[in-house]
Amino acid sequence: MGNLIIKKSIMKQEIFNDLEEFWKNLPNAGEVSTFWLDVEKEVPNYVDAVVLQDDMFDTVGMASIMLYRMREHNMKVPVFYFIGEKSEKMRTIALKLGIKNINIRSYNIPEMKNRIVFFKKELEGKKVAFVTSLVRYLPLKFALESLSKNCEIYFNVANETIEDALTWVNCNAAAGGLVLLNKIATWYLAGGLLPESLKGYVHLNFWQKMQINLSIKFHQRRIAVETNLMIRTYQRLFRKRHWAY
Repeated sequence: MGNLIIKKSIMKQEIFNDLEEFWKNLPNAGEVSTFWLDVEKEVPNYVDAVVLQDDMFDTVGMASIMLYRMREHNMKVPVFYFIGEKSEKMRTIALKLGIKNINIRSYNIPEMKNRIVFFKKELEGKKVAFVTSLVRYLPLKFALESLSKNCEIYFNVANETIEDALTWVNCNAAAGGLVLLNKIATWYLAGGLLPESLKGYVHLNFWQKMQINLSIKFHQRRIAVETNLMIRTYQRLFRKRHWAY
């Protein structure tokens, strides 16, 4: 509970209250994670490719678990696609968590519309698992509707709380949570889930962007510490399960 109080303190109380209400309307991660035949026991479906986008670095750890579970079931190792401006950082984390370089493809494709064009060409006829944060699942599912004619799509969705989302690993906590609020406003503006108070965070002004840049610069050490902690947490889990990485 103490950590949640800390998270609350970085943004205005009324905004946090609306954010909490928004979060309650998000789907249950276990119910929408179609990659797992059995979510609780982590029984995987076979897929040819696993796609991660750079909105949540913790998805790399999730992808590593998918890989080890697929190995246990004697499945062929899929190709891991890292998409986005921070795809190389994802690759670096992946190499520390047992995903081999030979199985990784990374592409700096910022715009979602361009990613869809890439997916249609690259993933034609394949079984594909998209690994995503909970908060991005619904917009991603909507964006991928046109792709369903080209390939068979599965999802592995993070069981993510607001506390999980407001971290420094993804810089979401920067400038009092402004980065996370901007992502949510951008992804959900066209839908009906976005509270009125959050719609104003779609277009950030010059000062807000400056606040974000200064906040990220100031917290570089904290970002590095939290990133290393995340990696070590997964590594401990893998050692406990006797998985070699």
